[in-house]
Amino acid sequence: EIGHGRLAKRGIQAVMPDMDEFPYVLRVVSEITESNGSSSMASVCGTSLSLMDAGVPIEAPVAGIAMG
Repeated sequence: EIGHGRLAKRGIQAVMPDMDEFPYVLRVVSEITESNGSSSMASVCGTSLSLMDAGVPIEAPVAGIAMG
């Protein structure tokens, strides 16, 4: 769980604005009700969409994929 959370965090953190531009604290909670694949990558996609919907000025959309 911790390793998967770190993967998701690194993907989202790379596109977050600087503190000078967006001086707010964000908390995203991803609740997985069923898993038939990579729940951490689904969390990355959902987080990216929710940040864009909330108006957070992220640099680009982020997508997570799982291979193997």
